[in-house]
Amino acid sequence: MTRWWQEPFAGEAGVAYASFAHRQAPGQRPAVIVIDVVRSFVGSPGLDLARAIEEWPTACGPAAHEALPAIAALLRAARTAGVPIVHLRPSGPAALLLGPTVKNELVGEFVNGRPGAVDFVPESTPRDGELVVAKPRASAFFDTPVATYLHALGVDDLIVAGTTTSGCVRASVVDGFSHGFRPFVVEQAVFDRSRLSAAVSLYEMDAKYADVVQLDDVLERLAGV
Repeated sequence: MTRWWQEPFAGEAGVAYASFAHRQAPGQRPAVIVIDVVRSFVGSPGLDLARAIEEWPTACGPAAHEALPAIAALLRAARTAGVPIVHLRPSGPAALLLGPTVKNELVGEFVNGRPGAVDFVPESTPRDGELVVAKPRASAFFDTPVATYLHALGVDDLIVAGTTTSGCVRASVVDGFSHGFRPFVVEQAVFDRSRLSAAVSLYEMDAKYADVVQLDDVLERLAGV
């Protein structure tokens, strides 16, 4: 079955990746990482993308709210299974000292310095015993203790959710793969403000660094952990 993110690569456009068909076997010890599911990336419900961006310039609008139920379901399943969960969020006002996540972050209004900008939304709120890390750059692994924490637990594969698909999710997947983990990106649990960017990123992650997987399959897997 062709997924929506594969459609732009139908025919000749897919020739460049025709030899990238390898699939990963799941590991023995998964962990879930949830990236940047905070108010400034989600925005208020009921807004179209343009209005969401007026509220928070980094908001993803309808795409975010479409993904939130899948993220909540993934977290419920992981908690029931006792699977480690790591929550990432931007560094917030500390970016004034540490530097921006993206090159224009400190130009004009400093979004992450606004009250509530890096607050988790209800569907992604961490619980006691779950690691919460403020990351200074796009990747969950750059200058953070995440890799050390996961290796200490014997984690060998990552179930990835969050935002943005073309930004922090992609950066985290590439770095996670570089750290020796097997990344699995849950299609329904990641989101982006640009559908085109999301499609290209999902396709290329699936070809090179991860498997893009379906929520139902992940929930079934976690139920058996």
